Amino acid sequence: MNLILLICMALPQDYINLVLEGEYDEAINYCEQKIEKGKKVYDWTLEKGDLYLAKIGDFDKAVEVYKGLIESRKKKDGWLYYRLALAHEMNEDFLSAAKAYEIVATRYRKFPIDSFSLSGVERCFKKNYQDFVATINDYKITRLELDEEMSKRFGGGARDDKSVLDGMILSRLIFENSMNYRIDTTQFFQEAMINQRKSLLLEEVYTVEVVEGAKPSEREMKKFYKNNENYLLKAEIRGKEIVVESESLANFLIDSLKRHVESFDTLAKVYSTAHSSKNKGNMGVVFKGVKPEPVDKMLFKSKLNELIGVIPFDEKYGIYIVTDRKPERYRDYEKVKSQIEAQLKAEKLKGIEEKFIRKLKKKAKIKMYEGDMSDLIESTDDPVAIVINGREIRKSDVEKRNESQPNFGRVDLTQPDEFEKLLNTIIEDDLKFEFGERNKYFLYDGYITKLQTTLKQTMENGLYRKVVVEAAKVDSQEIVDLYDERKEDFKVEEMVECQEIVVDNKAKAEELRQLVIENPAQMDSLAKEHSIAPSKKRGGITGPIRRNVRSEKFESIVFKLKDGNISAVFKNDDGNYTFVKVLKYTPEGYRTLDELWQNIEANLLREKQRNLANSFIERIREQAKTEIFLGEPEPIEEPKDEESDKPNDEGAGTQE
Repeated sequence: MNLILLICMALPQDYINLVLEGEYDEAINYCEQKIEKGKKVYDWTLEKGDLYLAKIGDFDKAVEVYKGLIESRKKKDGWLYYRLALAHEMNEDFLSAAKAYEIVATRYRKFPIDSFSLSGVERCFKKNYQDFVATINDYKITRLELDEEMSKRFGGGARDDKSVLDGMILSRLIFENSMNYRIDTTQFFQEAMINQRKSLLLEEVYTVEVVEGAKPSEREMKKFYKNNENYLLKAEIRGKEIVVESESLANFLIDSLKRHVESFDTLAKVYSTAHSSKNKGNMGVVFKGVKPEPVDKMLFKSKLNELIGVIPFDEKYGIYIVTDRKPERYRDYEKVKSQIEAQLKAEKLKGIEEKFIRKLKKKAKIKMYEGDMSDLIESTDDPVAIVINGREIRKSDVEKRNESQPNFGRVDLTQPDEFEKLLNTIIEDDLKFEFGERNKYFLYDGYITKLQTTLKQTMENGLYRKVVVEAAKVDSQEIVDLYDERKEDFKVEEMVECQEIVVDNKAKAEELRQLVIENPAQMDSLAKEHSIAPSKKRGGITGPIRRNVRSEKFESIVFKLKDGNISAVFKNDDGNYTFVKVLKYTPEGYRTLDELWQNIEANLLREKQRNLANSFIERIREQAKTEIFLGEPEPIEEPKDEESDKPNDEGAGTQE
């Protein structure tokens, strides 16, 4: 059960719909109206703070709201201090955040905020650590942060502190400038974050309600372990064998071995007909039930290092020594525990998710399109496909959802069953989204950690869009000028593509040519059957041929033909006879401006964007006040050559 739910009021449907639809200003007004009316003032003030924290991103106002509640409320609340800590952290006031997290961790030791607050303490400790490696406009990068980044990139391998730190500095400068440009106020950022927050919230709901719910107990795992034969190892032995096909020889050998058992290896190599003879009779590991029954029975009940035999089986005779034995046993539980957990979790996931969705649907008010689904699909208007707890999902919403998917994930919305399937997915996501908002999953540690990264990336993307994408423009004259300047680069050489049939005598070539003239469609099959040229596999198709590639004789004939013409049979320089059919002749010339327009425009735009990005980065580096406190790396000692410490034999004992 969600513990956050226990301390939160039940939010009215009309309010939650405003939040889910991204109408945050309206939601703030809703809260203020409730506060003015004196209805649940604490709860609605807290809700207002949550909007500033988790939706609008105004962390100063969130801090103000939470502090006000702490000061005015006699009964203190761990979740309130936790919210205050989050607001401070998101506002980069890491010292104040650490203090608030510490209050939660020490005074309110209840699951899950005790765990969440400890994660917050750890994050802030890295930021407040006094050993820092760089400052950028008074913002500090600590040694712990650098070490963490190094670990992500290189693991335990070779280190390159300077290049990693340089990347961290640049990332910080880009983020600072995104704040200076007020990217958080742009439509791009706000729309992107609505979608990103929804994705993160859905992911967190799935993790907590499904994945964590599917985690098997220790008792379940041990029961599965004991009842699964895959973890039961058969009894096994190691030993040696001599197998012969004569009983008298077997008796002779065992008599000899009773006197000199140490000769077993030699006798096995000389007399045994088993494959193990090549390895002096060594059988390796033998599992119970592998050897013939009479042999198996004796091997697994005999004493170690004792001669066994002669044992008759399958018209053969065997002599054995068992050197090691392991009984039937289970694989070590601790070694297979993670494998068992993963298997049981995978088996439970689907059932738990289906149960969770059924529960959500049972509580929801869902009104489906009343007409035939085919009518909705064919409608030129934008009809409402479904209403979920008062929220309308229109046909266009389903189409947008489909378009947002990668090509392999899109469905054919002209088919009623495919449309309905996607619509059902939208219903499930919408209900999970509402569940996450109502139960404050945006306060969960997993959500917060991912949000911090997502927020930064979206700010950086917004900055790139503003200073690079929107600033880079290409006008038509630039395209014309580049075409004229580089026209020679767009030159097209004279070339011809044709089908050819090459044979070793003229009469056959003439016969085949006549068949092609009578029925040109036969050229492909005749080339594959009769031609001796490499092109026969392709039905005689040569691919584009430029000047000075084929023989002078070939080119003097072929380059004069028009598309569709069939040449006369001619003798090539190699003595073989050829005739060709021209598929496409391309004269020497230039590709047209119209043909190249989009390509030139795209290349010019990329070049401008690259130059703008580089100059912007160079400028913000120059303008920033950056100090680096990395020491010089210690020189790597060359390994000492042990040979150099040894005396030179040639000069030993001599004196100058």
